[in-house]
Amino acid sequence: MRLRNAGLPVSEAARTLFATAIGDAEQTALLLDSAGVPLAGSYIDDRGRDISGEIGTALSGVGREVSRSMRLLSLGAWKAVVVETDAATIALAPAPQDSVVLLASSSTVPLGLVRRVLTRSVALAINWMQGRA
Repeated sequence: MRLRNAGLPVSEAARTLFATAIGDAEQTALLLDSAGVPLAGSYIDDRGRDISGEIGTALSGVGREVSRSMRLLSLGAWKAVVVETDAATIALAPAPQDSVVLLASSSTVPLGLVRRVLTRSVALAINWMQGRA
């Protein structure tokens, strides 16, 4: 399996990959490779700028670190990490080839919906990476 568009500008199809999973909820999703390079999705800030690259840079290597921590604690493979703050809920899940799906949601979005959208986003990422999306 080979990562598509690694290091290249994200195509429109890749940028909107998670639109069906997100729907109208106040959420955004990204697929990041192991180095934090955005492969799909987008993260638009309050000023309308796509800050996917900055988010990816900040999270580069997070998947490896979570895997390492889980292994050191003998907890098995990781499925998801969810962090709730006053401003937002951030959810991360592993995807193929050490990539990570990030879902950022408004703090008003119910946690159950966050988990469901994260699961759907991971499935979309897997299909896209395998060339089926």
